[in-house]
Amino acid sequence: MGWMPEVAMSSDDGEYVDDGVVVVPPGIDDGGFMGTGMDGMASGFSAVFGLILVLGIGAAIFGLVIRARKYRILQDAGIDPLTVDAQIAARVLRSDVLAPAEPVAAAPAAQPSIEQRLVELDDLRARGIISDEEHREARAAVLGG
Repeated sequence: MGWMPEVAMSSDDGEYVDDGVVVVPPGIDDGGFMGTGMDGMASGFSAVFGLILVLGIGAAIFGLVIRARKYRILQDAGIDPLTVDAQIAARVLRSDVLAPAEPVAAAPAAQPSIEQRLVELDDLRARGIISDEEHREARAAVLGG
């Protein structure tokens, strides 16, 4: 017939009462299956599932609250919340930010200083490009004004 687990019975007044204790023979590991194993796993699964469900509902409510606040802020700013991306793009395109830059006129060439002009005249005379008389006239013109 094989081995049958023994159920411990207690008798207080001559009647046997099943106290739910199952005796496992020595050398056999039940892996926690007997007793509270399945009940504990089912209650643990229920607790985890409930926690995930509560967190999911909380996240959904938080998302709706944020969306409602953004909607109200955009309406107060005069922007249609349903077409906000197109309206912002249109405003940027109409702004001066993307307007083509006007060409900057070249700055007038800076006049060389009197000292630089005199050095240039001395150099021209030294190389023989101008005569001594032209050098004196140009020097007088530079110094005169």
